[in-house]
Amino acid sequence: MSIRHLVIYGLLITAGGISGCSNSARIARGKPLKNLPPNQIILGFEANAPKWEWLGMKLDVEVSGAGQNGSFKASVRMAQDSAIWMSISPALGVEVARILLAPDTVMFISKIPGNKFFYTGNYEALSEWADTPLSFHDVQSILTGQPMGLNTGVDKFISRVDGHEYALIGKYKRRVKRMVGVNDNALEPEDSLNIQLPMRRYERLKNRTEDEDLLIKRHWFDGLTFDPIRDQFDDLYYQRSLTLERSNFVATEAGRFPEACHILIRTVNEELEMNWEVMRKRFGRAYDFPFGIPEGYEERKGL
Repeated sequence: MSIRHLVIYGLLITAGGISGCSNSARIARGKPLKNLPPNQIILGFEANAPKWEWLGMKLDVEVSGAGQNGSFKASVRMAQDSAIWMSISPALGVEVARILLAPDTVMFISKIPGNKFFYTGNYEALSEWADTPLSFHDVQSILTGQPMGLNTGVDKFISRVDGHEYALIGKYKRRVKRMVGVNDNALEPEDSLNIQLPMRRYERLKNRTEDEDLLIKRHWFDGLTFDPIRDQFDDLYYQRSLTLERSNFVATEAGRFPEACHILIRTVNEELEMNWEVMRKRFGRAYDFPFGIPEGYEERKGL
């Protein structure tokens, strides 16, 4: 990074800090936040986001909907941008599943009696199970409480003040405007994007565009700490939505980290909901990722 870029970066961070102090006073006086440009909101978030290379966690997880009701414990080990390892156990503590994710590979073992199998493949099976597109970096972002799918080098946003939070609303293309009937400048953070089009017209628009052109991204950040509070994805191509909400942010040696997460996936036919709490976490320890396929397990083509 050049000296010029360092100076600019420092000024933006300083401005963000000054704005944070100003916003504290404004909120104390019952006044709304002062809006900031999208790049300043993102820099404020990046300044407090956790910096890590290795991470281990114990999670307490509940899942409901789509025929997947239940609760379990999960041990998670992560090497940043390289590997995600998970061991799944019910309340009694006997491992029933093991997962190993690499940037382009998914490996899964089910140890449930009567349903013992293994899967090795790409992320299509995992995306089908979740009923929403997922990549390695999506899973890493979800588990570490970072904004999912926030591509600061590509995405363009409009910023809005939403109560005590900042909302970044992704700019969208002309075909989306035709679907939702409003342009992005008029879109408020909480506006519903459920499309109410006659099926024939919807199919015509869908057939003339790419799925990425019909994906609306919205991200919310705390107005004082810039913690990434919520992500909302409205997929107008497949008529589904994904919401991630994070809470209980704490200061750690690596940066601010959320200790609770809520995920809601909605499709035309059903909903899948997942909640978890981080019971323990540890940064900086190098982990092994043991993953051996037991003898006699059936290989399957999906999850």
